[in-house]
Amino acid sequence: MSSRVLILWNQVDDDVYSHYRREDRRSVDWNPSLQIEPWETVEEEMQLIKRSVETAGHDVTMVNVRDNFDTMLDALRTHKPDVVVNLVEFFRDDAELEHDVPALFELLGIEYTGNRPLALSLCQKKPQAKALLAAHGLPVPKGVVIDELSQLPSFVSSVGTPAGLRLPIMVKPAYDDASGGIDSGSVVHDTTALQARITKMLTEHKQSALVEEYIDGREIHCAILGDKPLPLYEMQFKGGTDEQGKPLPRIITYRAKWDPYSRDHHSVEGVCPVPDLEPETVKYIEDVAMRAYRALNCRDYARVDMRLDPVSGEPYILEVNPNPDLAESCAFNASSMASGRTYAQMICEIVELALTRKRGPRKVVTGVDALLNEYLAKKKA
Repeated sequence: MSSRVLILWNQVDDDVYSHYRREDRRSVDWNPSLQIEPWETVEEEMQLIKRSVETAGHDVTMVNVRDNFDTMLDALRTHKPDVVVNLVEFFRDDAELEHDVPALFELLGIEYTGNRPLALSLCQKKPQAKALLAAHGLPVPKGVVIDELSQLPSFVSSVGTPAGLRLPIMVKPAYDDASGGIDSGSVVHDTTALQARITKMLTEHKQSALVEEYIDGREIHCAILGDKPLPLYEMQFKGGTDEQGKPLPRIITYRAKWDPYSRDHHSVEGVCPVPDLEPETVKYIEDVAMRAYRALNCRDYARVDMRLDPVSGEPYILEVNPNPDLAESCAFNASSMASGRTYAQMICEIVELALTRKRGPRKVVTGVDALLNEYLAKKKA
């Protein structure tokens, strides 16, 4: 059955990958033998998602809201969608506003894809999310949150004691995502570097520092689609050095994710499915991922990132990502393809999850058009 599907996304500035294309750099300066893979612009990713949804016979419209609340409301009023594909990952450069977008859909009684406001907000607040995971008996790295510089002396003096954290230690922003604030200096091996890194987080990044024991093991991601785990994905670290010749840490930095010309990017490689895990280990990792997914009230799709303890093999949860990238070239699709799905099938399955909710029993908020018309009338007055 054909439905009206509205794809909403948000981009204001020029796409960085458009700049890369104009520069036409096909290799990196520090190693001309390394070729840069083609990267899609965000608009190209949205167009591919639109074509994928159209394969199911739906009437699809795509709107870039461009940080404009009125544009989003106008799109909802004009197109009257049965379902919104919510791909708005930020609003007005304020991470706290991301979860307000689906909250609007809920107030208006419009069904949408992906996670609800509570899950989006909670997963972005890493300390609170990890406290909840720990309360559910799930393994998370031992850590603390440092909110103020005044906490540093007592914290640093406790490092290495039975009551404190053990070095090495990972320091990252407590309320950021997409590896924001994570670079080659995020893993520290002594208390001097630890104090400097926390100070940088508080003063330069202007947010609390999440300080955790570093798990130096294999990094395994479990993508979840339709409340079922997909084949596991491993981020393998190939080594290398930074611009100063120092060894790169075994972590996924911001540049590793988003800068194809960086040394960080070429020091990691994704493998899916993971080739050498015992079936019982895979099952245990999937069970931990699904328990985390449910503990944080996720739905439709998400990804749980974990590190395996090199001694015990315990999968420690690094984070739960309730809004993973759905681009064709990204890890979530790699896991989906390993399950036997095509890209279009994966996207259509996400849309169908929302359509199924719409068809099922639900308390419907009436008067949507009246609410929108009232708002627009006041705006024009």
